[in-house]
Amino acid sequence: MIGKRFLCSGYSLAGLAFLCGFTACSNNENHKGGTSIAGASSTAGASSTAGASSTAGTSGGSMDASTPMPDAGCTPSASMGSSVLIDDMETTTHGPIVLSAGIAPPLSPGYWYNSGANYVPDDAGAGVADSSNPPQGSFAFTALSKPATTLNCKSSAHAARQSCVLNGLYDTCAVGFEFAQLPDGDAGPGDASDAGVPSDAGDAGPSIPKVSVPFDISHYKALTFWGMTTTPDPTGSLQVKVQFPDTDTDPRGQICNGGGLNTTKCYNSYAAILSFTSTWQQFTVVLDAGDAGVAPTNGIAIDPSWGYQQAQWIPTQVYGINWQAQRNDAPDAGPPLMTEIWVDDVYFLQ
Repeated sequence: MIGKRFLCSGYSLAGLAFLCGFTACSNNENHKGGTSIAGASSTAGASSTAGASSTAGTSGGSMDASTPMPDAGCTPSASMGSSVLIDDMETTTHGPIVLSAGIAPPLSPGYWYNSGANYVPDDAGAGVADSSNPPQGSFAFTALSKPATTLNCKSSAHAARQSCVLNGLYDTCAVGFEFAQLPDGDAGPGDASDAGVPSDAGDAGPSIPKVSVPFDISHYKALTFWGMTTTPDPTGSLQVKVQFPDTDTDPRGQICNGGGLNTTKCYNSYAAILSFTSTWQQFTVVLDAGDAGVAPTNGIAIDPSWGYQQAQWIPTQVYGINWQAQRNDAPDAGPPLMTEIWVDDVYFLQ
């Protein structure tokens, strides 16, 4: 389960950077918009229609149309060789990820999952339970109503999508994946792993005796992907935290919890906080935590207001990536938070 209290402090990080040569190209109105620049909530580009199972959102906020994307033809980038596909969501209904670099026997590819939406009424029956679509524990990719174009003219027909209605304080809605797994010799079929996490948690496939293991992403400079929401706030955006759990911040590493069962200081992973709008955007997160605990403006950082503060960024020991939205109001403080996160075509940049 992904931890809570990620956005509640108001801590914000401009975790985006524009890397020349990695912009998307356009060939029609279904093109997914341009790369998001550090500190900007949106960029030019035509809006893509959300998937068939989602409710159409409103654009909200002002869009920067000073640099419109071309409306005819599509020219691939010359730097395609420097990108490594993690997943395009086109292979199966639920995963596993398609990243092959660095994953060889006995390692096997990890899986996509959903998490959060875990608030339930109290013992007296007060409050309203959260809900999610896809339901928790049965994640599946969602078909786009119209194919869209991403990196180097690639056509996309499916995306990862998670929609939630959040009622609890610090409750979350998330979708993500684990990089790699090993056979779990200590678990029988359908059992849990050593860390108390189901070996195939959140996957729509059958439970198998495998356990996620730390993975080396140190030879990559950045992560790039396309994202949007149909549930922007009154400012026209939804705050989404893109985080990278590693052995210092995830309880499986036995560091943030001191080797015990108390995980209250865990889950404060190195991350960037992005603004998803109802227009598809290409986001690029630079995998750089800076020096001496001071992150560069376009890098990643932990929240300084809570959690294990001695955590180091360990790019050789990363479990996976997840995208998360969070409610920061008490159950009786206003209406529920509606969140819908869309993520498509995820790449590493070298």
